[in-house]
Amino acid sequence: MTGLPRFGQALGAGLCVTALLLAGCTGSLGDPEGSGDPAPDDSGPAAGGVARGIDMPGKPQYHRFVRITNSQWARSVQVVLNLAAPSSLSDGFEKPVAGTTDFTNNEHLLSVNQRSWGDYQSAAEALAEEVTASDAALAKVYPGTDAAGFIKTVGRRAYRRPLTGTEVAGYTVLFETGAAMSGTKSTFAKGAQLVIRTLLQSPHFLYRTELGEDRKPLNGYEVAAKLSLWLRDAAPSDELLDKAPALTTPEAIAEVAETMLEEPAAAKVMRNFHGELLHFDRYSTISKLGVPSYKESLNAEYEESAYLFFEKIFTEGLGVKEILTSTNGFVGPGMASLYGLAPSGSGIVERDLGPDRVGFFSQLPYLTLNALNEESDSIHRGVSINLDVLCTPLGAPAPNIPPVPPLQPGQTNRERITRLTAGCGGTCHGQLINPVGFAFEHFDGMGQYRDEENGGLPIDSSGVYSFSEGSKSFADAGELMHHMAEGEQAHLCYAKKLASFALQRDVVPSDLPLVATLAEVSRGASGSVKEMMLDLVKNDAFRTRMGGTL
Repeated sequence: MTGLPRFGQALGAGLCVTALLLAGCTGSLGDPEGSGDPAPDDSGPAAGGVARGIDMPGKPQYHRFVRITNSQWARSVQVVLNLAAPSSLSDGFEKPVAGTTDFTNNEHLLSVNQRSWGDYQSAAEALAEEVTASDAALAKVYPGTDAAGFIKTVGRRAYRRPLTGTEVAGYTVLFETGAAMSGTKSTFAKGAQLVIRTLLQSPHFLYRTELGEDRKPLNGYEVAAKLSLWLRDAAPSDELLDKAPALTTPEAIAEVAETMLEEPAAAKVMRNFHGELLHFDRYSTISKLGVPSYKESLNAEYEESAYLFFEKIFTEGLGVKEILTSTNGFVGPGMASLYGLAPSGSGIVERDLGPDRVGFFSQLPYLTLNALNEESDSIHRGVSINLDVLCTPLGAPAPNIPPVPPLQPGQTNRERITRLTAGCGGTCHGQLINPVGFAFEHFDGMGQYRDEENGGLPIDSSGVYSFSEGSKSFADAGELMHHMAEGEQAHLCYAKKLASFALQRDVVPSDLPLVATLAEVSRGASGSVKEMMLDLVKNDAFRTRMGGTL
């Protein structure tokens, strides 16, 4: 069976839990003029809705304390303690429930319960023991032997700002208490151990804070922490903390961010972003019944080739246009024959896939994931692009979804699905889901290109799609992708998703000015993802505290 986004999986050749997904479709094309909903008033945060044709669900809380994620914790303790690598102790931490928000770093998923508090405590104790096991080990954390210098240096890394006089005094008492304890370690190591244990359990380490007045700029240390935890997935380095007091203007922030975007850490962060955006974890769930050309070893190739495609988009200064229209892709040894290409060694390499493969969504990983054994799955292909690429408001799936019937002699898949969904409502299937799905009818369940199906029947992949800016006709998937690249909706959607990931919250209609600004950058001459990110860090939405309670 093949993993199908959000709405179930194929249960075999005879039974498909596919979506007559939206028979009760409640979504609309929304606000074509782009006015959006009004900004939130003093009564509380704005709820989600639709603005400028894209769906903006959710209810942001604008938390002033945002718990760091498991990966941020692992890399932050590496920075605080000068470890050689991120700590693996976070592997055992409780993981957020994926699927309830666009990204697992969303504020809604970052609570602390009894288990997670126990995880932090035991991890802090283990790390403190590890780095104070000998004076030589402790010297890697802090090279001196004076308590005051140790507390101020390591404390600044952990708190992501200088400690106050009161905090220094409190940790000095702790250090002296630890130093007086029994044991074979040096006096300095025993004092440092207790301080480290306490620092790593402090809310000032476990939470990123925005404590200023509402709608006022964050201070330089808060900006440094926000930048580093986003672009490096880690606490700020000593060097960045030295620069923090100057991070008070959009230009200064962008200058630092521009350097960080060229670091390997940023590429890893964006690898995670694109993986969550397009559900790359589902590649490992693919299986095919009765399809001789499928081998389970392909799953790893699909996943890594998808990651490499988006890594190239980010690192080479490309953007949404190239995501939608590039005819290059990454090909593993098992994938080459499916593309009709000659093998090119044992690794995954970039290849020209030809004019029929326009954009990522015409490549094997996406097409094979969204397929039913050897057959194309126009419903799920249509739904996933509507939701993840166009942010089209579709509404909830209908209850009691029946299986897709077997293909009859003389019947195309398009005819089968059209008949099956005829009673599901005109807008959702007729105007949104089916046209997009049918655009990919030239690609079978293994993503292989074909001109005929079911015994020689010609394939019709043409259609008309109702974009937020108006309806456009297309002959096939390639022409549809070019319409998306040239129009605004796909750019608005990507901008919304990028902002949600960076701000760690739901993005709603009151955020439309930010989203529209980022989309305009995306549609520009170069339109790179990096340019969008630089524009984002200069925006008030990133630089100021946006509300929320203590």
